[in-house]
Amino acid sequence: MSIKIKDALSLEYLEEFKLIAGKDGLNNTVTTVGILDHEIIEDLMHIFVEGEFLLSTLSVARDDVNLVFDAIKSLIERKAAGLAFKTVYYDTLPDYILDYANENNFPVFTFDPSIFIENIINTLFSSIKSRGIHDLLEAKLETLFQGVVTDYTVEKIALELNDDFQHFHQVIYCQEKRYVSQDNSIRIVEKFSRMKNISPHHSIFKFRSGTVMILTASKLNERSMKLESQYIMDLLSITESDYTIGRSSLKKNLMNMDQSLKESYYAFEAAVIKQVSSANYEDIGLYQFLIPLLKDPWAKRFSDRLIEPIIDYDLKYNAHLMETISLYFDNGCNTQKVSELVFQHKNTVLYRIRKVKELLGPFSSDQDFNEQMSMALKIHKINQLNI
Repeated sequence: MSIKIKDALSLEYLEEFKLIAGKDGLNNTVTTVGILDHEIIEDLMHIFVEGEFLLSTLSVARDDVNLVFDAIKSLIERKAAGLAFKTVYYDTLPDYILDYANENNFPVFTFDPSIFIENIINTLFSSIKSRGIHDLLEAKLETLFQGVVTDYTVEKIALELNDDFQHFHQVIYCQEKRYVSQDNSIRIVEKFSRMKNISPHHSIFKFRSGTVMILTASKLNERSMKLESQYIMDLLSITESDYTIGRSSLKKNLMNMDQSLKESYYAFEAAVIKQVSSANYEDIGLYQFLIPLLKDPWAKRFSDRLIEPIIDYDLKYNAHLMETISLYFDNGCNTQKVSELVFQHKNTVLYRIRKVKELLGPFSSDQDFNEQMSMALKIHKINQLNI
């Protein structure tokens, strides 16, 4: 169980911290919290552990700032996460100490004397514990997504996530378009847990870089499920202007929860590829099987065999073949539309398409070319997005 410092800075009390050194260490992981006091002068620095975030008033070092320097060196040796001190005796620290902290990516903060150290400790411990629970539940979802498990195991894991789940269900995956960290996903999950008048048959979990909403019911009612999901997203301020959303098809049994989870995530990825805000799994066409095959080396080899010669030719002759052929298939093979988009005569577009065929051919027919090229471009586009 842990939290990164950069995520902790949005918590109550910690949001008022002022960073004075070690900004490159904000990804340090906090696993526990401690108080730094008499250990500075009693040679007890060895009691601190890796990942510990220390809080202090620096009172025992108020007459000798070099004691602070020695303490920071010891904390860095112990691989502590960082240090924050009240501005009671020091408003900041000498440059040589700050430089040392910067060189070792060790974050040092100050905070106002009006903030109680106990409140900071309670807030951090609560967040670390909460994130541990979120991580555990996310691991169960990851098992459903990655594992080859029996129907019985799928249902068992689903009921471990929420023992009030009903069999009819839909899964919705949401991810911020301007994703920064997991912090907002956790806030959404915790806000949902505090909401009243929401069916206990629904749940929201942190998953990867977003959130998974699982809606369940005792009867299959597509309209009701749609209204319920929109109501919850409105309450949580999940909008299509800020999020990309993928929706699974409706399923009749919890034994299909693993399929639903994958469908929602694949629909999300298809929405990213198509540059739209949301997508339903039933509507993503060829991406239903292309996206799961992404990590298959044969799919990449197939795509590279057709795409790389075009890219190489463009680099050598600045021929714009890749741009033209991509637009050609994105616009239903409409050469007139492509000519308008690239500001070229239609004959120029036709010439470029013929050139692509010459580079890659021979093909048995125009249909053969269209099928292979369309598939290769889709695989290439998915890999380029690196989602």
